[in-house]
Amino acid sequence: MSSAARTTPALTVGSMLRSAWTELIDEVFDQLVAAGFDDLRPVHRSILRDMLVSNLRPSELGARLGLSKQAANDLVREFETKGYITLEPDLDDGRAKRIVATERGWQASDTAQASSTAVGRRWAELVGEERYAVFEEVLRAIAAATRTP
Repeated sequence: MSSAARTTPALTVGSMLRSAWTELIDEVFDQLVAAGFDDLRPVHRSILRDMLVSNLRPSELGARLGLSKQAANDLVREFETKGYITLEPDLDDGRAKRIVATERGWQASDTAQASSTAVGRRWAELVGEERYAVFEEVLRAIAAATRTP
């Protein structure tokens, strides 16, 4: 059978989620840059939330993101140098540090949150409020069952 005779398979859940994620994160990133956070790089797109609001240790951040300790520490130092985070003593373990957002980090987080919310509103208008509410509820259930927020 020739490849010309094959039909394109239906989109999988993964490919649909990736498409939606790409639209969302591209818009969030564009809004961050427009708001003056133009020192962020495309590689930062997938780590912003974890970096800014999770209050993790650098090693925990690396584990969550699937990065080596060195790569996680490099990103932490980069965000620290850019003024988005600071490292503060871990109250549970005096030898460790926790990632804490600075005022600039919280401003970036707020900008990203507002942009993400705007995308969600647009999607709700596109498919209807009820359908979008169910979609969001199902995603929350999946996220809660598979990983920490």
